[in-house]
Amino acid sequence: MRLYLVEEGDRLVWVAGPAHEVMYAYVANTGTFHNNNALRNDFYMVLNFTYEQIGPAAARRLIAQGVGTLDDDEDLTALAKWRSDPNPLSPADVLAVAAGSNE
Repeated sequence: MRLYLVEEGDRLVWVAGPAHEVMYAYVANTGTFHNNNALRNDFYMVLNFTYEQIGPAAARRLIAQGVGTLDDDEDLTALAKWRSDPNPLSPADVLAVAAGSNE
C-alpha cells in the first residue's frame, strides 16, 4: 500500500492510501481510516486533488497534526457514515502495511 498526502491547493486534506481499488482516508474525528469512494474516484479518474506520495513516518506526523479533521457541522452526513463504519482500519495497521509494502 502506498500512502499519499492529499491536498487541495495549500490545504492538507487527507492522509490516504489505495488498496485493491479501494481508497482509505484517515478521518481524525474517528481516529481511523475509512473507505472513501469519492476520493477513490478522484484519485483514479477526476484528479481535483493533488496526491503526494509519502512514507509511514510522514503519515504519522501528518495524522498527529490533525490532517483529516472534518467539521462536525458541515460534514455531519459523512461523519455519521464513518462513525458507524463496521470495518474501519486502524492507523497502526495501515502504517504497518505501508511500511512493509514494496509497491
